[in-house]
Amino acid sequence: NSAGQLGNGTLVSSSTPVVVTGLTSATAITAGSGHTCALLANGTARCWGSNSAGQLGNGTLVSSSTAVVVTGLTSATAITAGGGHTCALLANGTAKCWGTNSTGQLGNGTLVNSSTPVVVTGLSAGTGAVAIATGGTHSCALVANGTVKCWGYNGSGQLGNNTLVDAKVPVPVTGLTNAVAVTAGGDHSCALLADGTARCWGDNFSRALGNGTNVDSKVPVTVTGLTNAVAITMDSSHSCAVLAGGSAKCWGYNGFGQVGNGTTTNAATPVTVTGLASAIAITAGGGHTCAVLSNRTVKCWGYNASGQLGNNTTINSTTAVVVTGLSSAVALSAGGGHTCATLATGAARCWGADASGQLGNGTPPTIDQKIPVAVTGMANAKAMSAGEAHSCAVLGDGTARCWGDNTFGQLGNGTAIDAPTPVVVTSLTSTVAISAGGAHSCAAIATGGARCWGENTYGQLGNNTNTESPTRVAVIGF
Repeated sequence: NSAGQLGNGTLVSSSTPVVVTGLTSATAITAGSGHTCALLANGTARCWGSNSAGQLGNGTLVSSSTAVVVTGLTSATAITAGGGHTCALLANGTAKCWGTNSTGQLGNGTLVNSSTPVVVTGLSAGTGAVAIATGGTHSCALVANGTVKCWGYNGSGQLGNNTLVDAKVPVPVTGLTNAVAVTAGGDHSCALLADGTARCWGDNFSRALGNGTNVDSKVPVTVTGLTNAVAITMDSSHSCAVLAGGSAKCWGYNGFGQVGNGTTTNAATPVTVTGLASAIAITAGGGHTCAVLSNRTVKCWGYNASGQLGNNTTINSTTAVVVTGLSSAVALSAGGGHTCATLATGAARCWGADASGQLGNGTPPTIDQKIPVAVTGMANAKAMSAGEAHSCAVLGDGTARCWGDNTFGQLGNGTAIDAPTPVVVTSLTSTVAISAGGAHSCAAIATGGARCWGENTYGQLGNNTNTESPTRVAVIGF
């Protein structure tokens, strides 16, 4: 405690813990070589101890045996102390550092020490991924600043950057600045905007872009007549949105009734889903659609050959039918021929096609299920995603599990062996969102980074290669 780094108002060393004077509402703490800092709940910070290079950040070079306020630091979300310098991450994705800078450790392009926080050069605000979506052979991420980036196959313009050139690293979608959600289908993508409208881009043969044409678009186009949307989803040939009042609209291919308006006529612009009045979430699968209602039950409509509507039949339905036995669903995801739900208890249920074990209930992977079955061992699921023939879930501890088809390593456990029950995604922690695609999977993590694994023929893993990976790799640029 020779410099006061214990923070108790003395310079007396102590072999047992002593209380730091005057410090309340601390949420994180970090110790440097001779100083200590704490992050407070209000986003400010306090430091104490050695201050010979300004590492306490209070505008002086005077050491302190009690906590002093770091000057001008607000909205900090993390803090770390080095040998003689300190850095903090801010809520907007930027970073600030202070203290010794003899080797450039403050990151501001100089070698000059600073006794107050300086901005780290090149860490732009809002560059972290906050949500992620995987399509058939491409991926997209919502960025914290309201933009969208996509990568992978681009033969129909599904990357939205006004080209048809595949991209092995994320590229910005043209003209999107206020997106709040993103979804990716087989060869097209859509974004929900803050004003309740939506933009879509890519393949439009099935009219899934919703702009009244069947012409592909390499840049986002406005979905005709869609307002007050609060959630959006798509699969390979149709798209849907939940509106603020609980109704839903769908558009695109409707050969199996997946648009839900009581017909099998394709819809080039959004049409209202019949009999759905209290939807709070929606998901589109290979040829079917499902919605969670405000009472936590689930309804589905469309193709049902494998039981993916969950109503104990294999009969297609052009209007919404009730999924049998679900009463506490909080999240929902439809895959190629199956559907999965997360329950309020943290358990999970899946139903429909099971040829590769994508239902996760451990039965021989040839038994389709017409009603929901429990995913084996799943007790703390927070979010789920159903892909073409595999499924993934985020757990409460930030880890992830996947199950089903693993031909390209899309389960992320380092093998290419199918799994009829969940397996751990190797070395994936602090996961906040996950998405299962055609034969690859991606996750957004708490730091704003993104990770992908599985098939990579078109660069859909975003790591600037075309090499598939059975374990997660970092997506470049987040």
